[in-house]
Amino acid sequence: MNKFMNVEELDPNNVDHDQSEKYPLVIENGTFSWGSHEAPILKNINLNLAQGTLVAVVGTVGSGKSSLISTFLGETDKLCGRINTKGDLAYVPQQAWIRNATLKENILFGKPFEKSLYHRVIEACALKPDIEMLPGGDQIEIGEKGINLSGGQKQRVSLARAVYYGADVYFLDDPLSAVDSHVGKHIFDNVLGPSGMLRKKTRVLVTHSITYLPEVDLIVVLKDGEVTEKGTYKELLEKKGAFADFLMQHLQEIGIENTSPEADGLIGIEDLQEKLTRAISRESGSTGDKISRHGSLKRNLSMDSCDSSSLKQMNSGSLRALYMDKEPEDISLLGEKSH
Repeated sequence: MNKFMNVEELDPNNVDHDQSEKYPLVIENGTFSWGSHEAPILKNINLNLAQGTLVAVVGTVGSGKSSLISTFLGETDKLCGRINTKGDLAYVPQQAWIRNATLKENILFGKPFEKSLYHRVIEACALKPDIEMLPGGDQIEIGEKGINLSGGQKQRVSLARAVYYGADVYFLDDPLSAVDSHVGKHIFDNVLGPSGMLRKKTRVLVTHSITYLPEVDLIVVLKDGEVTEKGTYKELLEKKGAFADFLMQHLQEIGIENTSPEADGLIGIEDLQEKLTRAISRESGSTGDKISRHGSLKRNLSMDSCDSSSLKQMNSGSLRALYMDKEPEDISLLGEKSH
């Protein structure tokens, strides 16, 4: 408590809120750090994000993706430049924050209850099957830090809260990383994507997945705290720059290797697109296939109602496939040591 009370206060003048600005999100010649005496974490940032666009922020680990969102929220120190936001902001963090209240109260978050909107949000965020499965439905009391929800459930509740709020601008820090791929596709199609509930809102999506990049309006590539490229999916592929490097690294991580490099060491655009199609198919299908084999079982089992006789009929591989969106402490309930 003493350490918290003695840290430096955030400067409210870090971010301007000029409502006459053309773009809802603007950074001009911005350089930012986590403290006035710290080294810059973001350098020479210039961004003008238009109203109603879906912007994906990509890059390797430590490139500054989450820091860019923190900068828009005024949580970093501005060393130079200008930053402006317009309208109400909503933020969905990587680590979902859950109140010790009912699931419904976590979603409403003090806003008046609108039945039709509430049920649309529940459906879009893929929470309806969970609510039907949980004892007490949406009136279930959520324990401290969401202890009785899985990681995927907490993330979807956090997203549902932001969607129900109805902000003008949404900052989404990799919200689909904690959910199964088929659930992630449902959420993208019904919430984040071109035909989702937030289609008219400005959305900044930090993501490590290549699955949804062809459907976004703008891709911003970060490397070592700087914007190295920005453009559409097709434009960046044709440049064969930092974005292509990011994609190749992703392909190698999931086991699809570059087998036909060109003479200059860069993979051909047609070959890259073919490999990306395979990778996207693998990402969107692999988890879904596993889940489909256990679909009926998943509907009948919950973390609150697992009986030993049912679990004995499943091997550890099946359990991992079934509870792949559960947190380590949840899996430990099944008698396994998590790692």
